[in-house]
Amino acid sequence: MQELTRQIIKQGYFAKNNKGSDKLSTVAEVMNQIKNDKIGSIYLILGKERYCSEEIKNALLGKLSPQEKEFNSSIYDMEETPLASALNDAMSVPFFGDRRIVIVNNPYFLTGEKKKNKVEHDIDGLLKYLEYPLETTTLVFIAPYEKLDERKKVVKTLKKVADVVENQPLKEIQVRQIINQRLKKNGLSIEPKAFDTLMERTNAEISLAMNELDKLILLCKDEQVISEAEADRMISRSLEQNVFDLVALVLSRNTQKSIEMYHDLLLSKEEPIAINAILIGQFRLLLQVSILKRHGFSQGSITTALKIHPYRVKLALRTVQKFQQEDLKNAYLGLVKVEKRLKSTDQDPELLFQLFMLQFCQHAA
Repeated sequence: MQELTRQIIKQGYFAKNNKGSDKLSTVAEVMNQIKNDKIGSIYLILGKERYCSEEIKNALLGKLSPQEKEFNSSIYDMEETPLASALNDAMSVPFFGDRRIVIVNNPYFLTGEKKKNKVEHDIDGLLKYLEYPLETTTLVFIAPYEKLDERKKVVKTLKKVADVVENQPLKEIQVRQIINQRLKKNGLSIEPKAFDTLMERTNAEISLAMNELDKLILLCKDEQVISEAEADRMISRSLEQNVFDLVALVLSRNTQKSIEMYHDLLLSKEEPIAINAILIGQFRLLLQVSILKRHGFSQGSITTALKIHPYRVKLALRTVQKFQQEDLKNAYLGLVKVEKRLKSTDQDPELLFQLFMLQFCQHAA
């Protein structure tokens, strides 16, 4: 086998990878390169923005004709399939075409994560391939993780030889630009308040926003405009979004409406523990943002420090400007007490929330 590999290298099918660079590329840069047929041999798409990783994947696959795609493209999930299967494919010369594209999803072996149903992966085989990648293959690692285990040799090697794509959450302005492009392509416009509703109910997360936008496009294609009324009617509200509204009512000390909304959430079969957990999470976030803001952190710095979506930080900053940090702390501590009682007693969740509201309002009086 080693002799065969040496012969193939001499014939020029494999070329020693001397890239020696771990420069980060943006999604936009890589998409532009693919559009101009400047396609690399190895990509590492690092980050959790699923929409963008799908866009890159589809752009690469779009460079193949239907016949080429059938014979020269494959997708592997490393949580289910051994790495050796993907490597065998990557080392195969393409049929009826000039390029083979191999997509490797969820390469958890690049992280410190441990899997219960562990699949055996040939890491040594990957290291050998990274040294001599096949020039006619594009091998793409889609790693939906915040970070990799930089201590691992395979991570160091991969980041050295691959085109590393920084796939971080898009800023709100970028999400709005993508949505406007999709609307223009479909001959539609959107009312400003409808656009704001779309952003708020999806937290400006591009994957969620595009899913909701597809529904709106189908509904409003005859009217050619997406109205505020249609957006409000069609865009689904998550539990997190409802709880976000509940947070605003709590901080405004609107006891009656807070209790009514909590009651409505219970009627819609939401679990009290889940509601309270999200409430705690929201107030914890508000406290963190308030503290960091007091220490002079900018919106971007807070986003980096807390490792959360920029839009959530934007909304949190808007909220903390209206309320005292002491109120945020009191609400947070009160909800922690509610959580303990929910877990340790059989008390009525609705009664516990009512008591929380009364105590919170009295504390501020």
